[in-house]
Amino acid sequence: MRELVGNVLLLQIGTPTTMANVILSALIKKALNYPCIEEIYGCAGGIQSLLSGQFIDLAGQQQRNIINLVGTPGAALKSIACKDFSTINVDILRKHNISYLFAIGDASAVGVCKKLDEAAIKIGHEMRVMLIPTAADNSLQLTDHCLGYGSMAKHLAVMAKSIAASVQSTQSNGAITIISLADSDDKWLIGGLALARLRADGSDAPQLVIFSNFDEGTFVKNVHQTVKNIGNCVIAMGNKLTNLKGENIATKRSAAEQVKFVAEANFDVPVDLIPLSDWELTSCMTLSGTDVAEAELCAQKALEFAVGVGTSGKMITLLRMDANKYSSEVNCVDLDNVFDKKKEFPDAWYDYEEMSLNTQFFKYAAPLIVGERACAYENGVPHFARLG
Repeated sequence: MRELVGNVLLLQIGTPTTMANVILSALIKKALNYPCIEEIYGCAGGIQSLLSGQFIDLAGQQQRNIINLVGTPGAALKSIACKDFSTINVDILRKHNISYLFAIGDASAVGVCKKLDEAAIKIGHEMRVMLIPTAADNSLQLTDHCLGYGSMAKHLAVMAKSIAASVQSTQSNGAITIISLADSDDKWLIGGLALARLRADGSDAPQLVIFSNFDEGTFVKNVHQTVKNIGNCVIAMGNKLTNLKGENIATKRSAAEQVKFVAEANFDVPVDLIPLSDWELTSCMTLSGTDVAEAELCAQKALEFAVGVGTSGKMITLLRMDANKYSSEVNCVDLDNVFDKKKEFPDAWYDYEEMSLNTQFFKYAAPLIVGERACAYENGVPHFARLG
């Protein structure tokens, strides 16, 4: 497949993760190495900029700014949704000689990329469209994991471990602490909190994990046993609570407040509730080294697929290799195969009776949080990149 001579357009879509700007940085740096690529543009206002043709020059940005994208939270190009994306004026892309379009985004980006690829084919405009998926909630199928999940899981594990250490240093014997994701009931994210538990003897927090299904008797039994064995109990949970029939049982209060109510009714000990909101989950201070390395590799492979192979209408995927030591390979799948499909958390990884995640989950998730990657600092505070 021949290389297309023309320009690159980079677009960020959906909820940003800590890897969104890492991918952006890698795409800019690596695209400069291709002689067939003349200009590198970015949609500096999300999809709205794509529709209006308001692009910024990314190749002309200061090198330091591009490097500092690693560790910059959010979406440097902005990720602003468009209410009406039913019609796409691909003539704007043809006018700017866009030969390669790389989107960085979550599940919401799949449909956008499909429309762009189909619209370009319909009018006969040669343009190769690739999606590099990044989703902190690990929501996309056909990839072992989504970029951004490893860093989110690492951040959640660090927060859970720090909270537990702080609270336990002032708690009396038998105290109970509930750490809740106030804005999410996603099992992948709740699992991130559980990664703080390192010791096989169960002494590390959180000792109990509540996925939505909740049985009061099972809960009381597990808390009692945990306090007896360790002296206290830390619980991780989301914002949804149902009984075993799937009925909502947190009708008068939040899910976490309901669990706190049950704990206080059954145990004569202090019960602390610590909710984590969305704003507390946006830090880039705990980037996973594995996550960053894979994000940069995915950007490189996306360029190789699009420019060298002629691939279009695809999403980049990560394949876990069968080996004792964790490794992954990059491939791609048709956008049609992942459109409107969600990656579900395997039920077999959670023991409802023990209220804990088993070794299968830890084997899956632990390699994804390995390694650290520091962001840039200036005058003692993080130096975040700004494009424009």
